This record gives sequence, C-alpha cells and structure tokens, in this order.
Amino acid sequence: MTASDLPAPFRLMARDRVGSTNDEARRLAELGQAADFVVVTAREQTNGRGRRGRTWDSPAGNLHCSLLLAAPRLDVAAQLGFVAAVAVVDALSALVPAAAFRAKWPNDVLAEGRKVAGMLLEPAGEGWLVLGLGIDVAAAPPDEQVLHPATALTELGYGGSAELVLAAFCRAFAPWVERWRRDGFAPLRNAWLERAAGLGKPIEVRLERGTETGLFAGLDQDGALVLDQGGTHRRIMAGDVHFPAAPIA
Repeated sequence: MTASDLPAPFRLMARDRVGSTNDEARRLAELGQAADFVVVTAREQTNGRGRRGRTWDSPAGNLHCSLLLAAPRLDVAAQLGFVAAVAVVDALSALVPAAAFRAKWPNDVLAEGRKVAGMLLEPAGEGWLVLGLGIDVAAAPPDEQVLHPATALTELGYGGSAELVLAAFCRAFAPWVERWRRDGFAPLRNAWLERAAGLGKPIEVRLERGTETGLFAGLDQDGALVLDQGGTHRRIMAGDVHFPAAPIA
C-alpha cells in the first residue's frame, strides 16, 4: 500500500515490523513531526497491546495501525473511540455485507457476536492523540487465549487484504471525525447506539473490583455506559462488558 491508496486527508507511513504502531506514532509526536490524520501501519507487531496492558495478537495479514489525531481537549478525546467504532462497523459492513457487525462498549467491534476489532486510545504529547486500531483480517486468536471469542474476516467470507480494510475504514472515519469536531458528541452517540451490541438487554460489566449486572440502558452524554439495575441507573466509565447466556435474575 502507498500513500496514494488512502483518501485525503490521510497520510500513510508504512513499516514492515515494529514493536507497536502506537509507539511509532507517539514517537512522531515527540519529535515534533505529528500531523492530523497520519496513519502508521506495520505488517507485524511484536509488542502490540490492548486495553489495561493486555497483549494484542498481531500476526502478519491482520490490520495493525495507529492514527495521529489533533485533540486539543483531551478530556473529551476518548469519544474518538466511538467515532472509530462507528467507522469500523460501517466499513466492515460494506466489505462483508453478509455478516452482522456491531459496536461493543467501550471500544470493540463484534462480527456475528465474536470480537473482530479493538481500539486503544493514548495521549501523545500536548494536543495529540494516538488511536490504535487492530482488525483480525486473516486470523483470530484461539478462544482459550482471549477474554472474548474472536473471529477473522476471512472466516466470514472476506477475500481481500488488510490494506483494503484500512482504506475502507479511512473513507468511513474522516467524515465522522469532522462531524464530531463540528457538532460534538450527540450525533455520534446516536450513531453508535444504532450500531450497538446488547442495547436494552442483560449484561455483565466486569470492573477492577467485582462485577455489576443489569440492563444496558445506553450511553450518557460523555460516553459512559448506563446500567439499569432495577430502576436505578449506574454510570460506568471503564469495564469489560459480557453478554450472559441467560437473563439475569
């Protein structure tokens, strides 16, 4: 893939093998070389990571990339994770129309109920944010190695490359970023909820200490998960959502 393969305003910086594309993007910011919509890709990562310091399996053939984005207000920058999730759902739905893609709070995308993509947001110096994105295109980790069962696009009938997936994501992502910057979180919140997995259904939210159960009632104005616990609404900022096989009593 070359820079000309991505739509404006994206600028591609392709690598062969790196520890982490997020670290490569952050290094650009630290060197004063950051620019809005720079995309760092790698064919393979040796030290990919997900939320809470977890390892992200990064074999060749999957999509590993990080985007540098201007984010003057880091207090609302986490909302870019919802922007990315909406764009991933839309892009993958166009590439594999026979599969059902849904956004899973806070920053995953499911395909037929199994995880196919995840995101990691990290600050990168003053005024910059790195959005790390991993999509299982060619292969997914085995169930015994992950918290959530995973799948790959090839298992769903996709025959294209990771580069084509990146281009499709960028085409979907840029308009949503601009809309978020112009209009704020409200329209994005509505778009994410339209694509959400488990909305209105029983869920478990595993926190640092303990597990909370209830109905997934939606998002608040800041993107926190709203959990309905028998009429009492609890606001949760961080946790792992699981969908139980049976209704919660």
